[in-house]
This record gives sequence, C-alpha cells and structure tokens, in this order.
Amino acid sequence: MKIAVILRNDLRLHDHPAMHQASLDGDILPVYVLQENLGSAFKYWTHGHLKSLQSSLRKFDGDLYVSSHSFKETIESLIEELQINAVYYNRSYHPDQRIRDEAFAHELDEKGILVKTFEGTMLLPPWKAVKENGEPYKVFTPFYKQFRTKTIPQAVPKVMEATFIEVPQEVTCISATIDSLKLVPSLDWTKGIDETWSVGEDAAIEQVKTFIDEDVAAYKHLRDFPSINGTSRISPYLAVGALSVRSVYHYALKMKPDVCEAFIRQLIWREFAYHMIVHYPQTVSRPLNEKFDNFPWLNNEDHYRKWCHGQTGIPLIDAGMRELWLTGYMHNRVRMNVASYLTKHLLIDFTKGMEWFWDTLIDSDIANNTFGWQWASGSGADAAPYFRIFNPYLQSEKFDNEATYIRKWIPELKGLSNKDIIEPDQASAEALEDAGVVLGKTYPFPIVTHKAGRTRALLAYGEIKNSKSDESE
Repeated sequence: MKIAVILRNDLRLHDHPAMHQASLDGDILPVYVLQENLGSAFKYWTHGHLKSLQSSLRKFDGDLYVSSHSFKETIESLIEELQINAVYYNRSYHPDQRIRDEAFAHELDEKGILVKTFEGTMLLPPWKAVKENGEPYKVFTPFYKQFRTKTIPQAVPKVMEATFIEVPQEVTCISATIDSLKLVPSLDWTKGIDETWSVGEDAAIEQVKTFIDEDVAAYKHLRDFPSINGTSRISPYLAVGALSVRSVYHYALKMKPDVCEAFIRQLIWREFAYHMIVHYPQTVSRPLNEKFDNFPWLNNEDHYRKWCHGQTGIPLIDAGMRELWLTGYMHNRVRMNVASYLTKHLLIDFTKGMEWFWDTLIDSDIANNTFGWQWASGSGADAAPYFRIFNPYLQSEKFDNEATYIRKWIPELKGLSNKDIIEPDQASAEALEDAGVVLGKTYPFPIVTHKAGRTRALLAYGEIKNSKSDESE
C-alpha cells in the first residue's frame, strides 16, 4: 500500500500516530501541506522545524516533501502522479480545516482511497471529554475534574524506520526543497527569535525534560514572575507539533507525580481551549457570549498601533509587547495584562488583539489564541468577569517588584527607581531628569492611565451588564 502521510502542525517523529501506523501498513510519503493564513513569526518558526524533521527522516533513507497547494489539491495530485492509494493524517481542529477535511475524506472514500485519521494534537479526542448528557463544558473546573478521571492513551513509539515511496523528478505537486515554501521573511527581523529559541524535535524534548526534571516542583510558585525562568516555555513546540502533548503529560506524571499537578492543570487548560473551539467554532471571529456583539468598542487606530509597538506609556504593557516583537513570545502573566489593557483600558475589539498575536507569536495556536482573548475580554467561556480589570501598576509591584522584566525590555527607563519605573508619569521631575527620561520624547506619556481606563471600561461594560447572564456548568 502506498500511503501519503499528510503533516501540518505535527512536525515530529515521536508519538506521531499517523506516521507510526503508516510505517507499519505500507510504503510512506511524508508531505507537509502549507496551511492558509499562518502568521509571519509562526511561518519562520515552522521553516526551522521542517528543516529539522527533514534531516531526521534522511537519517533512515527517507525525506520530507512539502506542498504549497491546498490539502485537497495536494492529495488529488499525489493520487494521480504517484498512484497513492491511502491517506493518513492527524486531525486538525481549526474549524475551517476540520470541516473541509471531513468532506474531502468522504469524497476519497467514495473513490476507493483509504483514509485514516488519528489524534495527534490533544490528550483525548474532544468528543471524549463532554458531560454525561453529551453537552460540552463551558466552565473549566468541572471539565478539569472529570478529565483527570479519564485514561489518557500512551504515546506510540517513535518512528525509527520505514519504507519510503520513491518520488521521480518529474513529479510536480510536491518538492523536497523546504525553501520553496518561502516561509523566511525577505526583511531580516528574526534575529531575536534565533537568539532566544532552538528549533527541532530534539530541542523540544530537551526543553521539556529539563523543565520537568529540574523546575516543575517550583512551577506553581514561580510561573507568574516574568523575570524568572519559572514556566515550561514549551508552547512554541506544542504549537508546531515538535512536541506531543501526550508524551509531555505522561512524562510529567511518571517523573514528578507528587509535584506536577499545577503543570498538568495547564495542559488540561490547553485541552479545554481546543474543546471550546471544536464545539463553538464561531468564537474565532465572534464573542461566545452573544451579548458582547453589541459592545461599544472604540477601536482607536492610533492607540492600537501604539499598543502593538510597545508605546502605550504603561511600562509593564510596553515591556510585554516589545518582548513579543523581538522574540516571538511573551510571558503568560504579561499576556493577560496586555490583553486586558487592550480590551478594557483602550476598548479595542479583542479580535484585533488576536490578529496581532497570530502574526507575531511563534506559539500562535488557533485554540489557545482564541480562547485566551475571549477569556481576557470577558466574552468567552469561563471568562474573567467584565469587572476584572488588571491594574498594570499593581501587577508590576506584585510580579516584577525589582522591575527586572521592565528594565530588560525598556532600557530607556532603567535609571528610574523600582517605584518610579512602574509609573514614570508620576515620578518627580528631579527623578526623571536624573534618569535621563524625558516623557513624551524618550518614553511616552500613558495614552490611557489605569484610573481613567478602568472608569471608562466599567461604563462601557455597564451598557451590556443588565443583559449579561452568568454562565453555569
């Protein structure tokens, strides 16, 4: 049997159910199909992982091919040019892809082409984590509690050998040249990503092993401090599929069963995000709570642009946005703050924040990005209530009290004291002069202060408060 193994965000050999089963069932052809509308940073991140996976496959006489055509066009061409008679792939839960995949699989089945799909993204398929009556959960805690009672399948063995289909040179629908996808930007803005991250499956595995073996016990207490290396930093590898979430889950419970529950809870939080996007696909563009459809967003373009580029005049917010711009990543505690500031202080539609994160994050993930922004804006499942408005000054005092994080990303403020650097517009003229800070020139005044933004946000949310009902389990 000649099997095309279609790859997307699953660029690994360990716990790859589709490729593992295909290697047992017949001759295989691994083909990465470029997805539509990927963000710029994620494209570059994907490029490096494709190169790494191709190198790994070549070690046992295989190769990785790529296609810039659609999922359907690629497979139809493979059937015609290489007489492929089976297609295996791990399921995608992007709403558009999932619908198209299912429809096309039915077409292939009617043509006599064998199609097998596998779970390669989640701990469990989404239909196995619903309530007893079949309805989806909308609140995380009961979802988490029932999820921890379930048996998570073990990872399948790493693909170490396979028989590969030979591809004649005249075949035009795929290429072994990764550069043909043009994922590397023409302008050189990737230096910060290169200096911060290592690409490839081996780097991903090393990252998670180091975290669980050495740091997971402190995760619960350190994860909220952006200047401390207290998080796992595995989200970029999960997003591109260089890591299997099932492997991470089982490794953590095997190696550190007594101290890893806070980390396991976050893996299940990721699961909940996928659960929501499967059952409520409209949330990629609309609020889950329909009453937020009429929310009075201001959508000031100048404020949005300043938020994007770390020029709001609120140091914690600007530090986070600059970290994102330079490294393709942002600490999760800071992500919550920048999202709250955009949607509540600036009253800018959460979908605009989603778009910016999607284009600039190397861990851009359709489920996490959608769910996180809905949560932050108060419009999604299990969302922070509308009146929970993060105070970025208090957040700085609590989680960056030495201002280490702010000084790293906003060096023009580094001469200010720990107190003044949190809220420089309240510093004395003498303190500003001594630090070489000229507000409005070397660092901006706040475009919206916390007090003014909070008052305005509460007034705006008040317009829909009376029609907003609390979600129950």
